[in-house]
Amino acid sequence: MAHVTWDHTPPTTWIAMVDGQALCSIKRKDIGGWTAAWTDERLWPPPSHLPKALPQPTQFFSSLEDAKLAVEHALAA
Repeated sequence: MAHVTWDHTPPTTWIAMVDGQALCSIKRKDIGGWTAAWTDERLWPPPSHLPKALPQPTQFFSSLEDAKLAVEHALAA
Protein backbone atom coordinates (compact mmCIF):
# COMPACT_ATOMS: atom_id res chain seq x y z
CA MET A 1 0.00 0.00 0.00
CA ALA A 2 1.38 3.41 -1.00
CA HIS A 3 1.92 6.02 1.71
CA VAL A 4 0.39 9.27 0.46
CA THR A 5 1.60 12.62 1.75
CA TRP A 6 -0.06 15.90 0.88
CA ASP A 7 1.77 19.04 -0.21
CA HIS A 8 -0.38 22.17 0.06
CA THR A 9 0.10 25.21 -2.14
CA PRO A 10 -2.19 27.81 -0.55
CA PRO A 11 -4.90 28.64 -1.07
CA THR A 12 -6.34 26.26 -3.67
CA THR A 13 -4.09 23.31 -4.52
CA TRP A 14 -3.19 20.04 -2.83
CA ILE A 15 -0.66 17.60 -4.38
CA ALA A 16 -0.67 13.86 -3.56
CA MET A 17 2.91 12.66 -3.19
CA VAL A 18 4.14 9.06 -3.06
CA ASP A 19 7.86 8.48 -2.54
CA GLY A 20 8.54 12.11 -3.47
CA GLN A 21 6.67 11.87 -6.77
CA ALA A 22 3.59 14.02 -7.47
CA LEU A 23 0.80 11.74 -8.69
CA CYS A 24 -2.38 13.79 -8.40
CA SER A 25 -3.35 17.42 -7.89
CA ILE A 26 -6.56 18.57 -6.26
CA LYS A 27 -7.68 22.10 -7.03
CA ARG A 28 -10.55 24.18 -5.69
CA LYS A 29 -12.91 25.43 -8.38
CA ASP A 30 -14.31 28.97 -8.46
CA ILE A 31 -17.80 27.55 -8.97
CA GLY A 32 -17.46 25.35 -5.87
CA GLY A 33 -16.16 21.86 -5.38
CA TRP A 34 -12.79 20.34 -6.21
CA THR A 35 -11.22 18.54 -9.17
CA ALA A 36 -8.66 15.77 -8.84
CA ALA A 37 -6.38 15.32 -11.84
CA TRP A 38 -3.78 12.58 -12.25
CA THR A 39 -0.32 13.74 -13.28
CA ASP A 40 0.52 10.37 -14.83
CA GLU A 41 -1.49 8.16 -17.18
CA ARG A 42 -4.04 7.02 -14.60
CA LEU A 43 -7.72 7.52 -15.31
CA TRP A 44 -10.76 7.85 -13.09
CA PRO A 45 -13.50 5.31 -13.86
CA PRO A 46 -16.71 6.71 -15.34
CA PRO A 47 -19.34 7.75 -12.79
CA SER A 48 -21.98 5.15 -11.97
CA HIS A 49 -24.75 7.28 -13.50
CA LEU A 50 -22.85 7.36 -16.84
CA PRO A 51 -21.63 3.78 -17.26
CA LYS A 52 -20.88 4.19 -21.00
CA ALA A 53 -18.70 7.26 -20.49
CA LEU A 54 -14.98 6.96 -21.10
CA PRO A 55 -12.54 7.07 -18.16
CA GLN A 56 -11.11 10.56 -17.62
CA PRO A 57 -7.89 11.93 -16.08
CA THR A 58 -9.93 14.47 -14.02
CA GLN A 59 -12.84 13.95 -11.65
CA PHE A 60 -15.05 16.44 -9.77
CA PHE A 61 -15.72 16.16 -6.02
CA SER A 62 -18.01 18.24 -3.83
CA SER A 63 -15.56 18.38 -0.91
CA LEU A 64 -11.81 18.34 -0.38
CA GLU A 65 -12.14 15.43 2.04
CA ASP A 66 -13.99 13.31 -0.54
CA ALA A 67 -11.34 14.10 -3.15
CA LYS A 68 -8.44 13.20 -0.83
CA LEU A 69 -10.11 9.92 0.21
CA ALA A 70 -10.74 8.95 -3.42
CA VAL A 71 -7.11 9.67 -4.36
CA GLU A 72 -5.77 7.72 -1.38
CA HIS A 73 -8.12 4.82 -2.16
CA ALA A 74 -7.07 4.76 -5.83
CA LEU A 75 -3.38 4.82 -4.92
CA ALA A 76 -3.83 2.03 -2.36
CA ALA A 77 -5.26 -0.33 -4.99
